Amino acid sequence: MAITALVTGILSLTLCGVFTAIPAIICGHIGVKQADNGEASGRTMAMAGMIMGYISLALTLLAIIAYVVLIVFVVGAAAAGQAGGI
Repeated sequence: MAITALVTGILSLTLCGVFTAIPAIICGHIGVKQADNGEASGRTMAMAGMIMGYISLALTLLAIIAYVVLIVFVVGAAAAGQAGGI
């Protein structure tokens, strides 16, 4: 689980965004829990993958919010320009 979390965490930051961020977070939590229970090693790798997943998820959400705000401003500016020409 730790290696899976690390790989998906790296992929989430470099390529795929939210599609691999969620598996990185889930596998990271499972990997940390397994390491804490002594069932597996690699707690640091699991934590790193989980943190990268959370960062990627946060960046994706911020980008979505920025796009929505940009669209609202563009539509508002277009409506204001159209109303001013009448």
